[in-house]
Amino acid sequence: MKKLSIKVLAVLFAFSLGFTACDDYLDINVDPNNPPTSTPALTLPAAQGELAYVLGNQFQFLGNFFAQHWTQAGAANQYCDLELYQITSSDYDARVWGELYAGALQDFRFVSDQAREDSIQNAEAIGRIMEVYTMQVITDAWGDVPYTSALAGLENSNPEYQSQQEIYDLLIVQLDSALLLIDEEAPSGLGDADLVYGGDMGLWRRFANTLKLKIYLRQAYVRPDVAQNGIQALYASGAEFLQIGETGGVAFADQTLNRNPFFQTQVEFRGGVDVVASNTSLSYLQETNDPRLNELYAPAETGAAAGNFVGVDQGVECTPDRSGDQSNTVSKPGPAVASPTTAVPFLTAAESFFLQAEAAARGWTGGAGGEASELYAQGIRASFDYLGEDVALVDQLLQQSGVAYPAGGDVEAQVEQILTQKWVSFNGVQGFESWTEYRRTGYPSFIAPSAASTLGADLIPKRLVYPNTEAIRNQNYPGLIEINEPVWWDVKD
Repeated sequence: MKKLSIKVLAVLFAFSLGFTACDDYLDINVDPNNPPTSTPALTLPAAQGELAYVLGNQFQFLGNFFAQHWTQAGAANQYCDLELYQITSSDYDARVWGELYAGALQDFRFVSDQAREDSIQNAEAIGRIMEVYTMQVITDAWGDVPYTSALAGLENSNPEYQSQQEIYDLLIVQLDSALLLIDEEAPSGLGDADLVYGGDMGLWRRFANTLKLKIYLRQAYVRPDVAQNGIQALYASGAEFLQIGETGGVAFADQTLNRNPFFQTQVEFRGGVDVVASNTSLSYLQETNDPRLNELYAPAETGAAAGNFVGVDQGVECTPDRSGDQSNTVSKPGPAVASPTTAVPFLTAAESFFLQAEAAARGWTGGAGGEASELYAQGIRASFDYLGEDVALVDQLLQQSGVAYPAGGDVEAQVEQILTQKWVSFNGVQGFESWTEYRRTGYPSFIAPSAASTLGADLIPKRLVYPNTEAIRNQNYPGLIEINEPVWWDVKD
């Protein structure tokens, strides 16, 4: 991942304004801090940063709570709404829906459109790839949403909602067109303005292929024929996917207003009093003797358990039985996921290998790409590498009964093992994806609803509620859909 800071690029942009003519600068009718036009190189880092902020902040809390990596601490109640599963139409309104649509998605669209006008194919490809990534996040969160008619401004203030199935088909078309544009021998026209890969088009090609594999596998239960045929074609074309060390995301620095968004929100602003380790995740790591425990969680700082790893049952601190214990008496998110410099990844190498492992386990690779068991092991190695753990310890971990690949098992047993370790790799790293993959597959199978749930037995939220702004402003608003209604691809019992 390119180690660049959003703040650095903002400073460079500010300096660039200093090269305008003095007459222009002194013209009181021109705002020197808000130029009337932009370029792909100025807009792309803003879009990547805004998307990273949503995934690393609001969706990081949401996903890690719903996937039961984190839970609410006893002496606070900041996130009890997540434990109660009481998500309203105002919770993810302007600051999430608005930032994803009017911020990231619109900016990525500008990058691709302007790059096409400027005949910069690689920049256009990056804009399209990131638009696809952002749109998948949006539709996976809310289901049917505006896409084709979105971002038209006053030309269409009531964008039509499209089915998630139609959106998924369009995402594949967009990715295919982006892949055709990539020229690895030509410059991107973006360089360091690309916070993810610094304009390296070989990495962007592998990122796009990995994203395409993810989009197909999301349909494994709802449209298995479409998923299988698409994946077989992908492998037949010789597609390459992200490898260890090629995680794509946005880095942060230990500087004011440029720290990791979870750290800034939870540690810097809240003093770390709210979020603690869920026993669902922590117990699994302990039972399997997983060394990643030391990176994903920190030992309790005070109290009877000081120096030891101890978690809290999911949601119990939002019930009448709450203990009221301070967060320092139990484990909190650890150094690899809760530091000021922790990056926010869009696609990790671990996710890439687990996607490949699932495709191979289902027999959809045409015999290409390697054995599912080895790809599974590589996914764990990639997770160790990303967290800074010794990769040499993976072979020992693979001998554990709860981790060993079920080579003799049926396909679904193999998929369950792959998804369980994928869930571990997402812990504190990709919270939204962890919840999304749980919705798709039901794995890990040992997840049970929060003790504070108001949804009833065996129910965990399956979508977000459409925001208030849509109900008020968009005449095509489809009406309230409750959070226990599954999205299109969520059909597995």
